[in-house]
Amino acid sequence: MTGNENRELEKLGEKLRSFRLARNISQEKFAEITNLDRTYISGLERGKRNPSFLILKKLTACLEISPSDLFN
Repeated sequence: MTGNENRELEKLGEKLRSFRLARNISQEKFAEITNLDRTYISGLERGKRNPSFLILKKLTACLEISPSDLFN
């Protein structure tokens, strides 16, 4: 992955974290609700994971936002 791609994943992770924290949801609870591993959630938020569209839909549904909210 290029530096720009890594930075894009980091920005996505930062947005995901900010939406989660705004709803006062811990990583553990978020993982439980989305049926994902907490370490996967952590990797997403740190920009170390590249989620699929279906994972993004699952995460955004839990946060009650649209996928596009993560990219604006």
